[in-house]
Amino acid sequence: MRLSDIPSVSSVLNRMESLSKLSENPKSLVSFPDVLEREWNRSHPEIQLKGLNPKEKADGISLPFPEEVGFKSNTSLQPDTKTKPNDILGTIESIAKSQGMDPNLVKAMVKAESGFKPNAVSPKGAMGLMQLMPETAESLGVNDPFDPEDNIGGGVKFLKGLMKEFKDPEKAIAAYNAGPGAVKRYKGIPPYEETQKYVNKVKRYYKDFSS
Repeated sequence: MRLSDIPSVSSVLNRMESLSKLSENPKSLVSFPDVLEREWNRSHPEIQLKGLNPKEKADGISLPFPEEVGFKSNTSLQPDTKTKPNDILGTIESIAKSQGMDPNLVKAMVKAESGFKPNAVSPKGAMGLMQLMPETAESLGVNDPFDPEDNIGGGVKFLKGLMKEFKDPEKAIAAYNAGPGAVKRYKGIPPYEETQKYVNKVKRYYKDFSS
């Protein structure tokens, strides 16, 4: 071994200092969407095989970023199979605002996902208003995916994490459909027909609710 192959004391100290800083901030090591990426891929096997800042696009969605508000899932409510649409809209308004999210975006997501049907179940097993897979619901702390408040609370928590990860509403919407990994790989909305249609549908619904 040559002396030149031995790292200098200063380089070793610098690396130890960098690792120390990372350990002080665990969030810098693992991002929220990455935690669910494995479950997402397992629940969306059919999705196999651009994005600009929304403020640069005339038909884009421009939203404030989520505020730092703690998420509390209300698990005390019993499933209500007779929930009225107005009750659901009120629940969305309350939860979205408590999380610093735009209620109209959440309404658009719920309409695109389930058509405001609390008991909706997809052929792949996604459940409730925001169509949460069992593994995803568990990871989000959702005890009853068919309880509107519990389901929306988990879905908004997931969407908020995606918004903070990608800092772009359209990318966050795409990630909700195709998974965070796909958006990262393509550095924008993935070239999946299903995802592109989904994003456009949510944008259209968002404009409807906003107007």
